[in-house]
Amino acid sequence: MSALVPRHRNRQDHTAGSAGLPTAAGVAAVTVLTSLPVFLPGAANGLICAEFGWSPVRTGAILAVYWLASLAGAFLSKRAALPRALERTLAVALAGTCLGLLAAAAAPAVGLWVNSVVGGAAYGYTQPHTNALLMRRCAPRLRAFAFGLKQAAVPAATLLAGGAMPLLAGPVGWRAVFVAAAVPCGLGGVLLVGRTPTGGPSAVPGQGHGVSLRRDAHLVALSCAGFFGAMVGNGLGGFLVLALTTRGASLSVAGAVATAGAALNIVVRLAAGWLVGGMPQAAWAALTGLFLAGAAGTALLTHQDLTVVTVGTLLAYGGGWGWAGLLHYVIALPYSGREQRATAYSQMGVSLGAAAGPMACGLLFTAVRPAAAWWALTAAGGAAAACVLFARSRIPPHPDGAAAHGPVPPRATAGQP
Repeated sequence: MSALVPRHRNRQDHTAGSAGLPTAAGVAAVTVLTSLPVFLPGAANGLICAEFGWSPVRTGAILAVYWLASLAGAFLSKRAALPRALERTLAVALAGTCLGLLAAAAAPAVGLWVNSVVGGAAYGYTQPHTNALLMRRCAPRLRAFAFGLKQAAVPAATLLAGGAMPLLAGPVGWRAVFVAAAVPCGLGGVLLVGRTPTGGPSAVPGQGHGVSLRRDAHLVALSCAGFFGAMVGNGLGGFLVLALTTRGASLSVAGAVATAGAALNIVVRLAAGWLVGGMPQAAWAALTGLFLAGAAGTALLTHQDLTVVTVGTLLAYGGGWGWAGLLHYVIALPYSGREQRATAYSQMGVSLGAAAGPMACGLLFTAVRPAAAWWALTAAGGAAAACVLFARSRIPPHPDGAAAHGPVPPRATAGQP
């Protein structure tokens, strides 16, 4: 995480293929920690409901509050100027995440709501900031992979929370798991405050550089793609295990299928970033293909055969939730110097979709039938792909004169500390 702090190297080092990899790893670590306030309550859902007599609807509302707070945080980020010491912003976010987790452990009836509000706002506010950080500190060939690494941290946090809760909650209780998660958040915040650079902007070139940012069709279309795509990913995460168990699968089998899908999701996000880093022209085809693969996967989830459902799960997780890194990378690229504000739009779309997807699935799952929820997510995946195709026809001019999303010239690393 200390790799977020710039190190003084010569310019040739910055244009090397590995320039910025430590920063990308630090950003991924921050993303894992700021994702825990939503995934830990989800993993402890059964334990919390059993202890307090809550219904799953109440827990679902707590998780939805996280994403609505994330939406608000992204909106504030869109309106804020990028700070000179970005590490300090991340330190504050980690400190808030730490306090929210501690509040959830100490007084769950109120603290779980506080955890969602504070943790969600911290996550949503910092996501556009770290996107800008990756664009400024990473070499051009590494940027797409860095975005994939950062977004792979989200399903990694899901696996971490899902694995830690059954392993540790029995011996020490679910509250202790929350406290244990708060410790690295607090330590990370202290570390970033202590290593904040004292002079000069934190890898921030002039704010006036590049295309002036306004709500054009390109931004809106990709934000809508994020909305529909997040509906798929979060709806899948919330209801897949329940759907499998209601069809007769054991909880262990359902959990294994969901875990395999989440693990594949991590691989896809990393692989997509690596592919686009070497072949920038493949970004649009890869993004569209992932959304379509996800739509095919959720359609297969309507089948009764467990083998077909397993294939659908892998397609739905891999494609329907594997697009996140590419989406933020694609929306940031033509807005040099404005990456934070550009990706704030996509983050707002993702946050809104993350809140709407589980709520819509829950309504369809209980009021209509389970298959209706999967068909709704299939339609959302198709709509996301259509938004990407539309956005591709509305790419704004690249500030360097080249077509956006093509190979980035070496001088695009300007602003490196």
